[in-house]
Amino acid sequence: MRVISHMLLACVFVFFSHTALCQQEALDLSPLTSDILLPRLSYGVDFPFSDFKTRFGSHFDLAFDLGYLTKNNLYFQAGYGFLFGNGVKEDVLSNLRTIEGGIIGRDMQFADVQLRMRGSQFSLQAGYLFAFGKNQNRTGILATAGGGILRHKVRILDENQVVNQILDPYQKGYDRLTEGFSLHQSIGYFHLSADRMLNFYIGLDFTQGFTSGVRGYNYNQQLADTDQRTDISIGGKVGWIIPIYLSRSTRYY
Repeated sequence: MRVISHMLLACVFVFFSHTALCQQEALDLSPLTSDILLPRLSYGVDFPFSDFKTRFGSHFDLAFDLGYLTKNNLYFQAGYGFLFGNGVKEDVLSNLRTIEGGIIGRDMQFADVQLRMRGSQFSLQAGYLFAFGKNQNRTGILATAGGGILRHKVRILDENQVVNQILDPYQKGYDRLTEGFSLHQSIGYFHLSADRMLNFYIGLDFTQGFTSGVRGYNYNQQLADTDQRTDISIGGKVGWIIPIYLSRSTRYY
């Protein structure tokens, strides 16, 4: 009986010793194999085409994107861009101007009124990173496509607030607020360095917006704003990436 007890204790000791020696945790933090969360701040210039070009000139795009790159180089992204510029081609205040082209305020002087372009776009995109070789598989050509919402308007600036016709709420009849569904595509050079110090994106963005007026009536034209628009733009963009490498623990026995 005593011999059997000693044998059982020996078996238990061997089992737990073997388990303790074989068990290990592997923590994968390699830039080449990890899933990565990719916040990105970008700045660029957009050039309008089609209906977009009749209202605005070239404008700037300040964007924040949150991307996710899998270890298989599949890429997913949610992004928001703020559009702004000075190039407004459509004179939304034409009915308020004198023969000289100015606008008279309630102080009976020509008012300092400026027109600006303002807009935004939100998009969800998916794509793939075509990597340059196995040793640098987080650097290559990134191509994405998706959809979102495009919104833009003419911002009217009356510095001295002397033109009653364009103060709130009347300004809404002049600002041409427009929005609608949009398609987005992008392609560019994507770089994540192995030492995690130099991470950036340089590329081209393409947008096709299918929009319409929100206000319903344009005061200067004295017409209902019911036209369907095709707002197209092509832009160049440079982005700074802050990669967050996601660890994954695996146990082996």
